[in-house]
Amino acid sequence: MSDVPPPPDLPRPFYDAWRPALRPAARTLWRWHSALVEPAVPTGASVDAFFDEERAHAEAGEPLRVIPEDTWSDAYEVCDVHGLNRDWLGAQVEAARLLVGDTRFETADALDRFIRLWAAPHARLLATLAGLTNSVQRRWVDELARGFFLLARLAALPADLAKGRLFIPLEELRQYDVSVDQLRTGPATESVQRLLWKHSVRIQDALQRGRSLADDLWFWQRYPLLRYWYGALALLDELDRRDFDLWSKPLALSRFRRFEVYLHVIFGRR
Repeated sequence: MSDVPPPPDLPRPFYDAWRPALRPAARTLWRWHSALVEPAVPTGASVDAFFDEERAHAEAGEPLRVIPEDTWSDAYEVCDVHGLNRDWLGAQVEAARLLVGDTRFETADALDRFIRLWAAPHARLLATLAGLTNSVQRRWVDELARGFFLLARLAALPADLAKGRLFIPLEELRQYDVSVDQLRTGPATESVQRLLWKHSVRIQDALQRGRSLADDLWFWQRYPLLRYWYGALALLDELDRRDFDLWSKPLALSRFRRFEVYLHVIFGRR
């Protein structure tokens, strides 16, 4: 049992699961992405004008103010060495403007637009680093990015709300008569359960649409992808089992459930 891999590190999937030659580059791309979670905006600056300029600078490979110098300079170098598209760095800068102040999304389409700028470009950079470059693979990558991102944010729902961030559409809160305060503190009432169940279905659908990518990969790539994929589904199962209670204790897998994930990866069953 001591050899059973841990559950997926939801905030940073595919941070370590690389051949040694590519691992430093992947970590550099993750540092870029992670630094933008708390973007630095100069006091008194116009947020929109600032991010318009920063996105243009990122796409041109020029100095930035929104993240530390070593972070942007290392990311530019990785893009140059590995032939990665800097526009995907710029897209993440564009998305980061919505992380300034309270973050809310009125509709599912608005949330999806954010994901297409935030999670998908980051995943595309990592996928291209791994040699996954055709358009069909890229669609699968986008879906996996959507699923992993939304699951990470669902698992961190109370913590995100403590920072003023909510990644569930407000129109759906109104549909199920759930307030932001209910999601901030719990408990998991019937209406909250119905809302979070719908959101979990959205996550599972995205993961299922991206599953075919694993069939296109060599073993050294397939194994970590399936580990995260099965681990994500196991976390959704665990959330359903506990009636969508995110407030009593953190969402995590027991050692037995981790072992189940390991078996699913090896034998390909659920």
